[in-house]
Amino acid sequence: MPLTACLQPLLAQAAARRVRLPVLLQGKQADLLSQCQQLIASTKPQKLYWLGEQPPVAATQLSAGSNYQLLGSECDMLVINACAGFNADLVAATAGCVRAGGLWLLLAPEDENWCRQPNPAHAALLPYPLDPQQHKGQFIRFWLARLAECQILKLTLINNQLSVAQHLSLPEYTTPVEVATLYASTEQQQAVTAILKVVSGHRKRPLVLVADRGRGKSAALGLAAALLAKQGKTRLAITAASPNAAATAIKHCQSQLADTAGLRFVPVDSLLQQKPELDLLLIDEAAALPTAVLKQLADNYSRIVFATTEHGYEGTGRGFQLRFQRYLEQTQPGWKRLELKQPVRYQLDDPLEQLIFSSFLLRQPETEPLYQPDQSLQLRFYQHNDWLAASEQLAAVFHLLSLAHYQTQVKDLAALLDNPSLTIAALYQEDQLLACALLSKEGELEPELCQLIYQGSRRVQGHLLAQSLAFHLARPQLASQRLVRIMRIAVTPHLQRLGLGSQLLHDIAHSLSQQSLGLVGTSFGVSPALLAFWQAAGFIPVRLSHFVDNASSEPSVLMLKPLNDSEHEVVQQLQQQAGSELYHCLHEYPANLSFNVISKLILPPAVQLTHADIEQLQLFAAGKRPYQLVAGLLLNWFNLNYQQLEPQAASVLAARLWQKQPWQTISQRFGLSGKAGCIKLMQQQINSRNL
Repeated sequence: MPLTACLQPLLAQAAARRVRLPVLLQGKQADLLSQCQQLIASTKPQKLYWLGEQPPVAATQLSAGSNYQLLGSECDMLVINACAGFNADLVAATAGCVRAGGLWLLLAPEDENWCRQPNPAHAALLPYPLDPQQHKGQFIRFWLARLAECQILKLTLINNQLSVAQHLSLPEYTTPVEVATLYASTEQQQAVTAILKVVSGHRKRPLVLVADRGRGKSAALGLAAALLAKQGKTRLAITAASPNAAATAIKHCQSQLADTAGLRFVPVDSLLQQKPELDLLLIDEAAALPTAVLKQLADNYSRIVFATTEHGYEGTGRGFQLRFQRYLEQTQPGWKRLELKQPVRYQLDDPLEQLIFSSFLLRQPETEPLYQPDQSLQLRFYQHNDWLAASEQLAAVFHLLSLAHYQTQVKDLAALLDNPSLTIAALYQEDQLLACALLSKEGELEPELCQLIYQGSRRVQGHLLAQSLAFHLARPQLASQRLVRIMRIAVTPHLQRLGLGSQLLHDIAHSLSQQSLGLVGTSFGVSPALLAFWQAAGFIPVRLSHFVDNASSEPSVLMLKPLNDSEHEVVQQLQQQAGSELYHCLHEYPANLSFNVISKLILPPAVQLTHADIEQLQLFAAGKRPYQLVAGLLLNWFNLNYQQLEPQAASVLAARLWQKQPWQTISQRFGLSGKAGCIKLMQQQINSRNL
């Protein structure tokens, strides 16, 4: 039976029941493409999306840069040609585009052939020197095993003969609830009402909209903005990680307003720096923004809506919710949370959506582990070849990583299965996962390559720690050593601050030292709390980046933990070098760098003050000497006393003396009345020290 004859009745059934039809067609690529072309010619889809090689002329070919362009777009048929590569991230992201009655068609080799061939589409996940054209990972085998438990029509094409390897049962049709013309669902209508209430109700009562992809969340933002514009509210803004992420909301707003301007996009940095007055601020795909940025926006704006996706192109939204909602509870307890569960394009139990959630481990577990402090803990290590026999453990690890890091994506799951340099260290109690860390084996690079990296002539994938040691810290010889980088660490949210993360780091370091490893490192967007955590675990800061990290909105700090005496001396030298460089060039670093961070990294020179110096400073404190006359003495005094001063005063002094910032900038940062207010604060500090 031809593919067209096989699928047409099922497509009609899928359309009648408002679901999508997922199909896996396996065989030789030439035969698959031939059958697919016949199907396209017969069904004539109005909009055809194609992922992979050899797209037809009429198709829109999707690529890795297509994610944001897909927001709000729909297609009748999505074909994924996986014969020469399977991009797990894109496959997961694009599924939401298929409308009810549409076809999701995956073309692939037969199971064993597919598992045995390389997957160059995951080249970005593999470290040097692995060749993506040769390396065979475990992700495809794992994913096929998950697929066997999903509702999917699995077909095999051999010698032009079609056979069914796995049958599909479509859910029965559920009659949707009647809803007003403007809206796609009752939940979307409720969301719009809740957004309007943010503007008409009490101040400082933000709304958090939560939804899986395809629930009409972004459209609700736009529809609400249009209604507010019609009521005369003109100061309406939306922000997101990129303009594309806000495009759907703006499109829906403009569709209701004709030529009237309603909702405008304002970049995050403009909101933070210029602080324009607004009637309402909307934030779409909030999980893609750093929590620190969201906190600032929540503090600055009294009427604000945060919309986030549970499973989005930018990563899972669960970690964002747990961290940021905790902050809202503390600072704005009147906040509201509204979840949209009803899809607007298809039924709730749509088989394609269930397939994506299940096969890519996007479902969150229902239960939380119990921890008994008086019971023993077990440390287990997993590598890429271990997961096929430990799929439940993999699901638990991936869920925990998703909770802890707001940019965990499907590609991170694929990396665990395909990248042999990655290891999971997991802390268990009675088979319950309590905490885990993602480790990357790095270094052992050839001396010639280390020199090229040092000279800035080469970069290699998957060796962030080794490259930074060679290039940034000018120690190419360290890049030839065997190194381990802790990429992420995650503790079950309700068990945090019980010492489990510290215990896990201690156990990892002990295990690595027994393997004769000399250095373990980490790199992350620096904050006072994180820096204190890692320092308490014995990690020493050796570099602060000059630029803000896109993921965290903070500069990244590189930290090392020496595991033997010889490496301890090297790390101490690097720390001295970094602390001295920070002191002399602090003005070259981000201007809003927290003093709590600076004070833990900087190493200023200690110049002792003479009796005459102290007398000059006392006269300054009494208003008898101008600042300019004692600036050098004040710097020497501050270098000796910065750790004992009260935080705001120390921050003001650091901003002027170390960061060389203008008086106007300092007074605006710290809410002081110009230069006079800054100097008064300095004088008070000197007086309080009883010089």
